[in-house]
Amino acid sequence: MTLKKTLLIVAALGLFLGIGTPTTRADVSDPSLQDLITGGGSLTVGNLVFSQFGYAPASGDFPLASNISVGQIPPSGTDAFGNFGIRFGLAGFDTPNTTATDFILTYTVTAPSSLLTDIHLVSNLSIAGTPAAGDHPFGNIVETIRAAGNPQIAQINNSVTATSSSLSSQATFNPAGPYTTIFVTKDVELFSTPGAITTLSFIDQAFSQVPEPSAWLLTGLELSCGCVLVFGRRLRAVAKLHSA
Repeated sequence: MTLKKTLLIVAALGLFLGIGTPTTRADVSDPSLQDLITGGGSLTVGNLVFSQFGYAPASGDFPLASNISVGQIPPSGTDAFGNFGIRFGLAGFDTPNTTATDFILTYTVTAPSSLLTDIHLVSNLSIAGTPAAGDHPFGNIVETIRAAGNPQIAQINNSVTATSSSLSSQATFNPAGPYTTIFVTKDVELFSTPGAITTLSFIDQAFSQVPEPSAWLLTGLELSCGCVLVFGRRLRAVAKLHSA
């Protein structure tokens, strides 16, 4: 067997083991929230499985579930810290009147191959325009996280007012866990005033894990590379015996 053929076999083995294949990107097509609820569907992002989606519109200009998309955090399923997560995409707004827009999103997240340690929330709540004197437009996303046997292990929120905003937050679990499965309830409230419209077009949700996703991905790559190197050495040894 020639060295060229040996290298070709090694390259083929590398492809079989997944080297060079993206492992952090989930193959998702951004279904609507309505599709996931009606079909009892789930969404896999990296090693996380999101399922049991629910929706409870309460008041105001709540979006239809069919107009809310659910997919991986773009572009590759992770947030700025490398944590896997999902994005809810919507055209959220509130018409100025005395009633706020309010709706609730719920879902379950499971990490079959690791344990969840904390939760991250990022959104683009915003207020367009300038409120009149004495008016107080606002936007809030308040999340309650529970686990089996524990009604609340964390609470996290994003908010915006005419004078302040908090659009990125993180919460660790208490009790610390870590947990394989948790349940998330997301309460969204938007309130506009004449001349100041509160809007929302995405909500990103990500989760830290132990071991971290990058750690177990690296471990898998190291094992794959090790197998390829050992296999390559053995092939070269066999080639030398045949050529002797």
